[in-house]
Amino acid sequence: MTEPVRYGIIGVGGFGKHRRQTLRQAGGFEMLGGVDVRGEALVEAEKEEGRPLQRYVSVEALAADPRIEAVFISTPAYRHVEQAMTVAKVGKAIFVEKPLGHDPKTCLELVEYCEKKHIPHGHGFASRYKPIWQYVKQLLETRTLGQVVSVSAATMHAGGLAAPPDNWRFLAGKNPGGPLFQCGIHEIDNLRFLFGEGQWLAGYVHRTITPSPTDDSYVLLGAFGGVPVTLHSHYVAAYRHAMEIYGTKGDLFITEYPQKLEQKFTDLKSGFEPVFDIQEKIPPTDAEGDSLRDFAAAVRERRQPKMNGREGLKTLDLVFAATKIATEIQ
Repeated sequence: MTEPVRYGIIGVGGFGKHRRQTLRQAGGFEMLGGVDVRGEALVEAEKEEGRPLQRYVSVEALAADPRIEAVFISTPAYRHVEQAMTVAKVGKAIFVEKPLGHDPKTCLELVEYCEKKHIPHGHGFASRYKPIWQYVKQLLETRTLGQVVSVSAATMHAGGLAAPPDNWRFLAGKNPGGPLFQCGIHEIDNLRFLFGEGQWLAGYVHRTITPSPTDDSYVLLGAFGGVPVTLHSHYVAAYRHAMEIYGTKGDLFITEYPQKLEQKFTDLKSGFEPVFDIQEKIPPTDAEGDSLRDFAAAVRERRQPKMNGREGLKTLDLVFAATKIATEIQ
């Protein structure tokens, strides 16, 4: 493209700060302004973007600006669909951060509306684009582990022990699935990326640890691409995003924060199977930048980008499915 895509952002600070940084790094985008409840967020953004920015009084005002080609939505998830539909109905491209929304019916309506009206709808799953997961995908495709026989994944943080009871994350109507909706969705998307489409077969959920009657701890059993998977997702345990993949030729141990990648090789002769640190083998990639540039191209071509709302809905549906199948532990 010869000219950058001119965009506005709803939620300039918070996660919007991170999104703006990825857009600057990707290239092909120019921020014109945004909406934020905190005035200082736009002051800070002007310093980071190196230019004056338009302060819109509402989502409607931003969407109505004829200069705006695409709108990024980085607000709390329970506001996503309403704000995205406001923008889509005036024909502007949208990019919605994960999770797509808190209500299955309206999420589907948004996706179908954008597809029917040929409105580009990007979606913000970033974890799968990190070099470590891109390399794990490569190792699986080359069958470095032989046949994968099972996977154990974990995603958690202890925020549920610190936030006040009236925080929106503790309101079931705004945060269905608790830790799955906010954190586990990343690992569910990674499972889809690595192994294929999935389903849940059984599960347990605690609703007794956080200060409000909300989902705070899940343990799920499922299958992705025919591979048995367990997923642990908590709001009340020390921060961790990790996965262990077990195969006939060896295992992979992946930790996202702090990053670590280890491999064990199956040894049928000696039985001595040390664990090797292979983090230095991870090649640099710009997969997330490529995804954002694809969204920019989709805006101009009026098509759906590769990471689109339908993909986001597939992962979110697995969150909703987990909340229905998990049995509450008394």
